[in-house]
Amino acid sequence: MDQQFKEDYNVFYFLGFVVALLLPTLPLSLSLLKIFA
Repeated sequence: MDQQFKEDYNVFYFLGFVVALLLPTLPLSLSLLKIFA
């Protein structure tokens, strides 16, 4: 159970890291979505 919690925490930490990396490119991504959608 403790190991499972640790793995879930690592996933959330990784997702937070990815979001932090993507935040500066969010406006660009939204405009690209509007172009392609």
